[in-house]
Amino acid sequence: MTERAVSIAREHAPWHEGTAWWVTGIEGVILALLGLYLLLAPASAAGLILQLIAAVLLIESLLQIVAGLRDTGRAVTAYTMLQAGVGATVGLLIVLRSWLVPSLDPLAARTILGLGLLVYAIIGAAAYFLGGDSGRGSWFGPVVNAAALVVLSILLLTSGAENVADRMGFLGWIALIGGAALLVVAWRAYNRPRVA
Repeated sequence: MTERAVSIAREHAPWHEGTAWWVTGIEGVILALLGLYLLLAPASAAGLILQLIAAVLLIESLLQIVAGLRDTGRAVTAYTMLQAGVGATVGLLIVLRSWLVPSLDPLAARTILGLGLLVYAIIGAAAYFLGGDSGRGSWFGPVVNAAALVVLSILLLTSGAENVADRMGFLGWIALIGGAALLVVAWRAYNRPRVA
């Protein structure tokens, strides 16, 4: 089931040529709405964005773990499982912090998530370049992914009570621009000539 979910996610990636235009359009609208929310209500969005980032990290890590344990056809590198373990631990701690560690304040949660994302990105890059995954495809995706995670972790680590509105505004502009870019991709896919 996990392999099917991962293959469906890969098939519906916005840059994949076979992705339906409306799927990319929905992704663009959601990302643009998230950007507007971050820009218009940065104080209330700060807690939600932490939970959202942690939930995505947790789900991605759990999918990596399950796929790694079920995929007997290829050797799973220790880097991949280490990365998934770090992501699952940090994601679980932040998502369930009100139950697991009720005394954990938002600043400490941001710091834990920021450091976790930084370690996750470093291990992911090491997995690609040192773990034998470099022969499996282009270097562009892993490098861009690691760079985006490093930027996000720096934003989280440098945000505090006094500048949270600025950081959320910056993330809001990134989400708004990303959503607009996805809408352009969807529009171009919609207008692409159909092959009979």
